[in-house]
Amino acid sequence: MEIIRNKASGKYFIIISDYENGTGLMVTPQGEVKGLELHLFDSVEAVDPDGTFTGKLLSRPQIQKYREYLDTLLPRS
Repeated sequence: MEIIRNKASGKYFIIISDYENGTGLMVTPQGEVKGLELHLFDSVEAVDPDGTFTGKLLSRPQIQKYREYLDTLLPRS
């Protein structure tokens, strides 16, 4: 999982995808999926989605939305 910290709020967002035009599709701390400008954020960090450190940086709604997104891409059999 890739996360990125917002420069203004200090909160972490999950990156779903980034685009060449300087924007990225992200999961906000409120669990919403939004397209946001990448210049508003620090550098990307990779974290283990199941690690204990992740729960300290990300909100529960955010992690749930990310897992829902993964389930639509990679349905479990």
